[in-house]
Amino acid sequence: MSTILKTKNLTKIYGTKFNTLTALDNVNFEINKGEFVGIMGPSGAGKSTLLNVISTIDTPTTGTIYFEKENISQLKGNQLSDFRKQNLGFIFQDFNLLDTLTVKENMILPLSVSNMPYKEIEKRVAKTGLLLGITDILNKYPFEISGGQKQRTAAGRAIIHQPGLILADEPTGALDSKSATELLNCLSDLNTHHHATILLVTHDPFAASYCSRIMFIKDGRMYSEIYSNGNRKSFYTKVIEMLAALGGGIHDVL
Repeated sequence: MSTILKTKNLTKIYGTKFNTLTALDNVNFEINKGEFVGIMGPSGAGKSTLLNVISTIDTPTTGTIYFEKENISQLKGNQLSDFRKQNLGFIFQDFNLLDTLTVKENMILPLSVSNMPYKEIEKRVAKTGLLLGITDILNKYPFEISGGQKQRTAAGRAIIHQPGLILADEPTGALDSKSATELLNCLSDLNTHHHATILLVTHDPFAASYCSRIMFIKDGRMYSEIYSNGNRKSFYTKVIEMLAALGGGIHDVL
């Protein structure tokens, strides 16, 4: 498998000369195409900062980020905007749907500035809707659907333009267990059958058990990583054990 994302000595420092906070401290890792990778760690470990820097929402103080061998740390202005639109898909905890648009209209927002032919847009809507189980609600508005359906709509918006990397930030945090499981099954299917590359930030061991690999960070540094053997139940147990070793107990990461 080829590498799609690579960080080299990634460091992020906030504050002034006499009052600084090192949120990321020489973080190095690689993600291959088609991987489903999780990031976990205690509160304040640097998970959100890492995701923000990778997504180019924030910039590293030092270090480099490569996306398919391109140094995206150096991108500015329109180049940076074009990179995000073409290569990244975002799934947030709070959905970020527009209430005045239907499910279908929310989903096709990433395509609205691409000059894509109407027939191709319709084809992608149909395929994405079927994949995520939301075909029957395409013409409804966000206030008419459940939280789980909203999050699957958000997932549809994230994948409809076929990005190279899907970034999911606590996507199950606002969902009940049934809706969370439905979303995670959809993400797993995207990864397994459609070879989507997914980077998931989560504090939930159940959500993490769907990943093929989990990277743990503590105090801004890479602490450890574990790999799934394909058995989600046993991997869940490994996640729990690692969280206990990482912070003294599962509640320390919530």
